[in-house]
Amino acid sequence: MKIELKQLSIEMSKIEYEMFQDILSEENGFTNPAYELTYEEYKLWLIEQDNHSRGENLPKGWVPCTTYLLYIDNVPVGYGRIRHWSNEELEKIKGVGNFGYGISKKYRKMGYGNILFGELLKKCKDFGYTQIKLFPHKDNEPTLKIMMKNNGKIVGKFGEKKYIVLIPIK
Repeated sequence: MKIELKQLSIEMSKIEYEMFQDILSEENGFTNPAYELTYEEYKLWLIEQDNHSRGENLPKGWVPCTTYLLYIDNVPVGYGRIRHWSNEELEKIKGVGNFGYGISKKYRKMGYGNILFGELLKKCKDFGYTQIKLFPHKDNEPTLKIMMKNNGKIVGKFGEKKYIVLIPIK
């Protein structure tokens, strides 16, 4: 099995577009703004995301983030976004973590979520993280299992629906 993590780029094509259409616009707190975009709108979204990764044209209160796609044997199966840093509004007011991820419906329950999570953890080191903070929904058992497998520790609760999980970056 060939595993690759590639940064989202403006050159991405229909195969990636189709993967984005197989992940709902919001699942367990992770958003997919590309869901249900037309292909033309998707191409514009790629440009917007490329700008966001460089900190350009960010909406108020946002921090730069970079999107990565996981490819298994040259097929995109999921993606994740890493925020370059966090801030008080994201963590204490919104309960938003350092990264999030989603797997295409047709590739779930195959272990790809754990692979993508591990690859994103490696990338977090490149952004200078020594630990990450995540806010998984309490009823999202697959993600909680993946977090615990990757040395995650539940350190608190955020509201009624979310845990606070810390994971050291090695």
